[in-house]
Amino acid sequence: MNHFDAAVHAMTTVSTGGMANTDASFIPYAPLAHYVAVVFMILAALPFIRFVQLASGTARPLVRDTQVHAFLVVIAITVAALSAWLVLVVRLPPEGTIREVLFNIVSVITGTGFTSTDYNLWGPLAMTVFFVIGLVGGCSGSTVCSVKIFRYQLLLSAISAQVKQLHSPSRIFNVRYEGRPVEADVMDSVIAFFMLFYLTLAISALLLVLVGLEPITAITGAATALANIGPGLGPEIGPVGNFAGLPAAAKWVLTVTMLLGRLEIMSVLVLFTAGFWRD
Repeated sequence: MNHFDAAVHAMTTVSTGGMANTDASFIPYAPLAHYVAVVFMILAALPFIRFVQLASGTARPLVRDTQVHAFLVVIAITVAALSAWLVLVVRLPPEGTIREVLFNIVSVITGTGFTSTDYNLWGPLAMTVFFVIGLVGGCSGSTVCSVKIFRYQLLLSAISAQVKQLHSPSRIFNVRYEGRPVEADVMDSVIAFFMLFYLTLAISALLLVLVGLEPITAITGAATALANIGPGLGPEIGPVGNFAGLPAAAKWVLTVTMLLGRLEIMSVLVLFTAGFWRD
């Protein structure tokens, strides 16, 4: 990259903003630039407090953080599985394919939104993978939006506790996170967030269909706006497309959805309660 391109992409990588100064995003750049971006997109999706602790001389909190472990495991499994399918089944060349999968998976899961290839061409399985991981997100305390890893960890812990409770009704099973019990009000807020997030996604997608978008564009457009990812799927808003051709009504729906996603819904919802204004 030249100096200006490097400065622009460095800022939008660390902020997981994903805006490039050309329509081609990372497509024109050398493979080494892709690997550099992958490293810093991952770092930007980790809790920033861990870097403060690391700078103060202790790496233990970062090394022992379970959401960091889960985030890296999700990336590793997804990249390995999709790469294996593309190389062994679709018969794409290994080196370039693994790099493209790694770059684009990391870009989507962190909500950065850079693209280095048109992964729509990889088929329905790949498109489904990209849709799902965009709704996972990175770690709390980072610049990443979407649901975030720790909420899925809490949800799985709650499901596990409920299954164990059904198996042994006379015992008490607490929801635990990083070895510590989770208070009921914390779990209530997590469940409420999940319900509101996916309800907002459904309403936004429905509104986009009503204003004339075809289903794939509507659903993935709603998802990418709510999770603040960037590219959607399909020929129009996919990795090599953009939102310029959408009708004005669709852009208004997506604008509101992006704001809700960036503010994580609950903060906006409280503005519409009478008690907030009375206080």
